[in-house]
Amino acid sequence: MAHNSEGRRLPLKVASAVAQYVPVTPVPAGSSLSETVYRAGSINDYPLGFTTATVATYGYEVGVQYDGVVKGIAGASLGGGALLGVGSTNGVLIPLTASNIASSANGSGLRWSVGVALKNAAAGDVFPVLVKADQII
Repeated sequence: MAHNSEGRRLPLKVASAVAQYVPVTPVPAGSSLSETVYRAGSINDYPLGFTTATVATYGYEVGVQYDGVVKGIAGASLGGGALLGVGSTNGVLIPLTASNIASSANGSGLRWSVGVALKNAAAGDVFPVLVKADQII
């Protein structure tokens, strides 16, 4: 079973419906939607943190945990210690490999990891993730 640690959280608003345990990214700079996040859709989106609840309505608050240990949803089989990235727009996590980093956005632009898997997981499993957003070069 995956467990959360008491990490720091931000109360932010959602730009659209968002599920629990998924990475979110801030709205683009210059937007009128301040303090608002939406689901990270790929390893090209900066992962601000993970949602701690499901929110179905635009503009409502959601807790976003940005450090410590959170729960994540595996989008593929992965091993403990794997460096993780956002696998798709539904917020599932995948292990980062040389091939999926190079093929993302045709090998150009920024790519981000969201953290490190603390346990083995199969696709669809909820598992513990050490939050650690890093740029991948």
